[in-house]
Amino acid sequence: MQLAFILLAEPVELDPARIRSALAKAWDEPIAVSEGTGETGVAAFSIGETDSFFLMPVAAPIPDNEAEAMAEYSVSSLGTGWQPRAHESHLIATLQEGDTETALRRLSRFTRLLAGTIDSVDHVLGVYWGDAHATHDPDFFRDIAMDDTLLPVHLWNGVSFAGDGERVSLLSLGMAQLGQPDLKLTGPRSDGNAVIAYFFDLLSYAASRGQAIAEGETVGRSAGEKLVVRHEPSPLAEGRTIWCVDLPLPGA
Repeated sequence: MQLAFILLAEPVELDPARIRSALAKAWDEPIAVSEGTGETGVAAFSIGETDSFFLMPVAAPIPDNEAEAMAEYSVSSLGTGWQPRAHESHLIATLQEGDTETALRRLSRFTRLLAGTIDSVDHVLGVYWGDAHATHDPDFFRDIAMDDTLLPVHLWNGVSFAGDGERVSLLSLGMAQLGQPDLKLTGPRSDGNAVIAYFFDLLSYAASRGQAIAEGETVGRSAGEKLVVRHEPSPLAEGRTIWCVDLPLPGA
Protein backbone atom coordinates (compact mmCIF):
# COMPACT_ATOMS: atom_id res chain seq x y z
CA MET A 1 0.00 0.00 0.00
CA GLN A 2 1.24 3.50 -0.90
CA LEU A 3 0.69 6.30 1.62
CA ALA A 4 1.12 10.08 1.63
CA PHE A 5 -0.40 13.12 3.32
CA ILE A 6 -1.67 16.26 1.58
CA LEU A 7 -1.41 19.28 3.87
CA LEU A 8 -4.31 21.75 3.82
CA ALA A 9 -4.71 25.28 5.11
CA GLU A 10 -8.23 24.46 6.27
CA PRO A 11 -10.69 21.53 6.18
CA VAL A 12 -12.26 20.86 2.78
CA GLU A 13 -15.28 18.97 1.52
CA LEU A 14 -14.18 16.61 -1.21
CA ASP A 15 -15.89 16.65 -4.59
CA PRO A 16 -15.53 13.08 -5.95
CA ALA A 17 -16.55 14.01 -9.50
CA ARG A 18 -14.01 16.84 -9.67
CA ILE A 19 -11.29 14.62 -8.25
CA ARG A 20 -12.11 11.74 -10.62
CA SER A 21 -11.80 14.05 -13.61
CA ALA A 22 -8.37 15.26 -12.45
CA LEU A 23 -7.18 11.73 -11.70
CA ALA A 24 -8.21 10.57 -15.16
CA LYS A 25 -6.11 13.34 -16.72
CA ALA A 26 -3.13 12.50 -14.53
CA TRP A 27 -3.13 8.73 -15.05
CA ASP A 28 -4.29 7.13 -18.27
CA GLU A 29 -6.35 4.25 -16.88
CA PRO A 30 -10.08 3.79 -16.32
CA ILE A 31 -11.02 5.57 -13.09
CA ALA A 32 -14.42 5.43 -11.42
CA VAL A 33 -15.84 6.77 -8.17
CA SER A 34 -16.48 3.66 -6.11
CA GLU A 35 -17.65 5.52 -3.02
CA GLY A 36 -18.49 9.19 -2.64
CA THR A 37 -18.15 11.23 0.51
CA GLY A 38 -20.54 10.13 3.22
CA GLU A 39 -20.54 10.54 6.97
CA THR A 40 -16.83 9.80 7.12
CA GLY A 41 -16.01 12.14 4.23
CA VAL A 42 -13.88 9.46 2.56
CA ALA A 43 -13.71 9.41 -1.25
CA ALA A 44 -12.75 6.11 -2.92
CA PHE A 45 -11.85 5.50 -6.56
CA SER A 46 -11.37 2.34 -8.59
CA ILE A 47 -8.19 2.48 -10.69
CA GLY A 48 -8.20 0.02 -13.57
CA GLU A 49 -9.37 -3.47 -12.64
CA THR A 50 -7.50 -4.17 -9.40
CA ASP A 51 -6.51 -1.00 -7.53
CA SER A 52 -8.26 1.46 -5.24
CA PHE A 53 -7.31 5.03 -4.34
CA PHE A 54 -8.66 6.57 -1.12
CA LEU A 55 -8.71 10.12 0.23
CA MET A 56 -9.64 10.56 3.87
CA PRO A 57 -9.97 14.09 5.28
CA VAL A 58 -8.67 14.73 8.79
CA ALA A 59 -9.69 18.04 10.36
CA ALA A 60 -6.47 18.38 12.34
CA PRO A 61 -2.78 18.85 11.61
CA ILE A 62 -0.25 16.03 11.64
CA PRO A 63 1.08 16.08 15.23
CA ASP A 64 4.43 17.37 16.49
CA ASN A 65 5.25 19.51 13.46
CA GLU A 66 6.37 16.29 11.75
CA ALA A 67 5.36 17.24 8.22
CA GLU A 68 6.82 20.75 8.37
CA ALA A 69 10.12 19.41 9.68
CA MET A 70 10.51 17.16 6.63
CA ALA A 71 10.45 20.10 4.20
CA GLU A 72 14.20 20.64 4.63
CA TYR A 73 14.84 17.27 2.93
CA SER A 74 12.87 18.15 -0.21
CA VAL A 75 14.87 19.40 -3.15
CA SER A 76 11.99 21.88 -3.64
CA SER A 77 13.37 23.82 -0.66
CA LEU A 78 16.93 23.86 -1.98
CA GLY A 79 17.99 27.41 -2.77
CA THR A 80 14.48 28.73 -2.08
CA GLY A 81 14.08 28.01 1.61
CA TRP A 82 10.53 26.89 0.88
CA GLN A 83 8.65 25.88 4.00
CA PRO A 84 4.94 25.01 4.16
CA ARG A 85 2.74 27.22 6.25
CA ALA A 86 1.37 25.56 9.35
CA HIS A 87 -1.51 23.36 8.21
CA GLU A 88 -4.86 23.03 9.96
CA SER A 89 -6.06 19.89 8.18
CA HIS A 90 -4.81 17.13 5.88
CA LEU A 91 -5.84 14.32 3.58
CA ILE A 92 -4.59 10.78 4.04
CA ALA A 93 -4.02 9.43 0.53
CA THR A 94 -3.60 5.68 0.04
CA LEU A 95 -3.36 3.40 -2.97
CA GLN A 96 -4.16 -0.27 -2.51
CA GLU A 97 -2.88 -2.38 -5.39
CA GLY A 98 -2.84 -5.83 -6.85
CA ASP A 99 0.36 -7.82 -6.47
CA THR A 100 1.33 -7.98 -10.14
CA GLU A 101 2.85 -4.51 -10.59
CA THR A 102 6.50 -3.58 -10.27
CA ALA A 103 7.55 -1.17 -7.54
CA LEU A 104 8.45 1.38 -10.21
CA ARG A 105 4.99 1.31 -11.76
CA ARG A 106 3.29 1.44 -8.35
CA LEU A 107 5.24 4.53 -7.34
CA SER A 108 4.69 6.14 -10.75
CA ARG A 109 0.94 5.59 -10.55
CA PHE A 110 0.67 6.89 -6.99
CA THR A 111 2.72 9.97 -7.87
CA ARG A 112 0.40 10.85 -10.76
CA LEU A 113 -2.71 10.30 -8.61
CA LEU A 114 -1.33 12.63 -5.95
CA ALA A 115 -0.66 15.25 -8.62
CA GLY A 116 -4.25 14.91 -9.80
CA THR A 117 -5.48 15.33 -6.23
CA ILE A 118 -3.46 18.53 -5.84
CA ASP A 119 -5.23 19.91 -8.92
CA SER A 120 -8.70 19.06 -7.62
CA VAL A 121 -8.59 20.01 -3.94
CA ASP A 122 -8.47 23.54 -2.57
CA HIS A 123 -6.03 25.02 -0.02
CA VAL A 124 -3.15 22.58 -0.58
CA LEU A 125 0.05 23.62 1.25
CA GLY A 126 2.34 20.64 0.68
CA VAL A 127 2.71 16.90 0.13
CA TYR A 128 4.29 14.88 2.93
CA TRP A 129 5.59 11.55 1.62
CA GLY A 130 6.68 9.61 4.69
CA ASP A 131 8.67 6.88 2.93
CA ALA A 132 10.60 9.58 1.07
CA HIS A 133 11.26 11.41 4.36
CA ALA A 134 10.30 14.67 2.64
CA THR A 135 7.54 17.27 2.37
CA HIS A 136 7.34 18.86 -1.08
CA ASP A 137 6.06 22.16 -2.39
CA PRO A 138 2.78 21.29 -4.18
CA ASP A 139 3.64 23.25 -7.35
CA PHE A 140 7.03 21.53 -7.52
CA PHE A 141 5.34 18.17 -6.92
CA ARG A 142 2.85 18.71 -9.73
CA ASP A 143 5.48 19.92 -12.19
CA ILE A 144 7.81 16.97 -11.59
CA ALA A 145 5.01 14.39 -11.45
CA MET A 146 3.46 15.49 -14.75
CA ASP A 147 6.72 15.84 -16.69
CA ASP A 148 6.76 12.90 -19.10
CA THR A 149 10.50 13.32 -19.66
CA LEU A 150 11.37 12.65 -16.00
CA LEU A 151 11.27 9.66 -13.69
CA PRO A 152 10.12 11.44 -10.51
CA VAL A 153 12.86 10.22 -8.17
CA HIS A 154 12.98 13.85 -6.92
CA LEU A 155 9.62 13.17 -5.22
CA TRP A 156 10.37 9.63 -4.03
CA ASN A 157 13.50 10.74 -2.18
CA GLY A 158 14.31 13.30 0.41
CA VAL A 159 17.94 14.40 0.34
CA SER A 160 20.27 14.83 3.29
CA PHE A 161 22.97 17.41 2.54
CA ALA A 162 26.34 17.65 4.28
CA GLY A 163 29.58 19.47 3.55
CA ASP A 164 33.22 19.07 4.50
CA GLY A 165 35.75 21.57 3.22
CA GLU A 166 35.81 21.52 -0.57
CA ARG A 167 33.30 18.69 -0.90
CA VAL A 168 29.55 18.36 -0.57
CA SER A 169 27.71 15.10 0.15
CA LEU A 170 24.16 14.14 -0.85
CA LEU A 171 22.37 11.10 0.60
CA SER A 172 19.02 9.86 -0.74
CA LEU A 173 16.35 8.83 1.76
CA GLY A 174 13.71 6.88 -0.15
CA MET A 175 15.13 4.20 -2.43
CA ALA A 176 13.99 1.43 -0.08
CA GLN A 177 10.57 1.92 -1.72
CA LEU A 178 12.11 0.41 -4.84
CA GLY A 179 13.86 -2.35 -2.90
CA GLN A 180 17.22 -0.64 -3.45
CA PRO A 181 19.90 0.90 -1.25
CA ASP A 182 20.17 4.65 -0.97
CA LEU A 183 22.86 6.61 -2.79
CA LYS A 184 25.58 8.86 -1.37
CA LEU A 185 27.24 11.12 -3.93
CA THR A 186 30.09 13.43 -3.05
CA GLY A 187 31.48 16.13 -5.31
CA PRO A 188 33.07 19.57 -5.46
CA ARG A 189 31.22 22.21 -3.47
CA SER A 190 32.14 24.70 -6.21
CA ASP A 191 30.12 22.66 -8.72
CA GLY A 192 27.09 22.11 -6.50
CA ASN A 193 24.33 22.42 -9.09
CA ALA A 194 26.00 19.89 -11.38
CA VAL A 195 26.51 17.53 -8.44
CA ILE A 196 22.80 17.72 -7.59
CA ALA A 197 21.80 17.12 -11.21
CA TYR A 198 24.06 14.07 -11.47
CA PHE A 199 22.74 12.77 -8.14
CA PHE A 200 19.22 12.55 -9.57
CA ASP A 201 20.56 11.15 -12.84
CA LEU A 202 22.11 8.29 -10.86
CA LEU A 203 18.91 7.69 -8.90
CA SER A 204 16.93 7.60 -12.15
CA TYR A 205 19.42 5.15 -13.62
CA ALA A 206 19.14 2.86 -10.60
CA ALA A 207 15.33 3.07 -10.54
CA SER A 208 15.02 2.35 -14.27
CA ARG A 209 17.52 -0.48 -14.09
CA GLY A 210 15.45 -2.14 -11.38
CA GLN A 211 18.31 -3.52 -9.34
CA ALA A 212 21.04 -2.27 -7.06
CA ILE A 213 24.36 -1.06 -8.47
CA ALA A 214 26.95 -3.59 -7.35
CA GLU A 215 30.16 -2.69 -5.59
CA GLY A 216 32.97 -2.38 -8.11
CA GLU A 217 30.71 -1.41 -11.03
CA THR A 218 31.47 1.89 -12.71
CA VAL A 219 29.30 4.85 -13.63
CA GLY A 220 30.16 8.11 -15.32
CA ARG A 221 28.95 11.30 -16.95
CA SER A 222 30.63 10.39 -20.22
CA ALA A 223 31.83 7.29 -22.02
CA GLY A 224 35.35 7.92 -20.79
CA GLU A 225 34.57 8.59 -17.13
CA LYS A 226 34.83 5.52 -14.88
CA LEU A 227 33.70 6.22 -11.32
CA VAL A 228 33.95 3.08 -9.20
CA VAL A 229 30.95 2.31 -6.99
CA ARG A 230 31.65 1.28 -3.42
CA HIS A 231 29.30 0.11 -0.67
CA GLU A 232 29.34 1.14 2.96
CA PRO A 233 27.01 0.94 5.98
CA SER A 234 24.20 3.49 5.99
CA PRO A 235 24.82 6.36 8.43
CA LEU A 236 21.09 6.58 9.14
CA ALA A 237 19.66 3.04 9.00
CA GLU A 238 21.32 0.36 11.07
CA GLY A 239 21.91 -2.86 9.15
CA ARG A 240 21.44 -1.26 5.74
CA THR A 241 24.01 -0.59 3.02
CA ILE A 242 24.30 2.41 0.72
CA TRP A 243 26.12 2.74 -2.60
CA CYS A 244 28.61 5.55 -2.93
CA VAL A 245 30.08 7.52 -5.82
CA ASP A 246 32.75 10.23 -5.53
CA LEU A 247 33.15 12.91 -8.18
CA PRO A 248 36.72 14.21 -8.48
CA LEU A 249 37.74 17.70 -7.43
CA PRO A 250 38.76 20.09 -10.24
CA GLY A 251 42.27 19.29 -11.42
CA ALA A 252 42.33 15.90 -9.70
